[in-house]
Amino acid sequence: MGIKYAEDIIVGVNDDIGFRWYITDRDSWILDIEKYCDAYKKIGHEVNLDFILSLRNNIAVINENSYKEYLKIYQEDVVDSKQLKEQIMDKNFQDTILELKPSLYIDFTKKILLSMYPENIPFEKYVPEGWLGRKEDFTQYIPQKDRYWCIKGVNMIDNLFEIEMKKFKGETVNE
Repeated sequence: MGIKYAEDIIVGVNDDIGFRWYITDRDSWILDIEKYCDAYKKIGHEVNLDFILSLRNNIAVINENSYKEYLKIYQEDVVDSKQLKEQIMDKNFQDTILELKPSLYIDFTKKILLSMYPENIPFEKYVPEGWLGRKEDFTQYIPQKDRYWCIKGVNMIDNLFEIEMKKFKGETVNE
């Protein structure tokens, strides 16, 4: 379960079945690929929509009607909260603890996508018509038992990132 920062992301999905985490490449979660392609074309880039669609089971818009078919592609990418918690406790990450920070929350029943993705892809802009897309902290929507970063009431991702930053600055760190 290797995660590369800014290439792979952790996504929380809620639907009529319940809540689960996925770890996949980040581009898998652009819900409306046509809006995404249009944005790229407007700034002068060429986009091969047919190729992109071939990677998505020919689903251009992932919404409340199409997501079940789309998620079949990613059945093997579902990960248990306990596994993610173990990775944090074991400090099992490649470059930064931020690899283990959740990036997106998608609720297919309420038609919302919330993003905490720290890099420069505005997932919230590429949502289907009639959906709400926003950049905001979504942790309140995650069921308590699935908040893998909280260990004994402490946000371990924030704590470990603070230590990373102190080390980066050359400050003394007591771990």
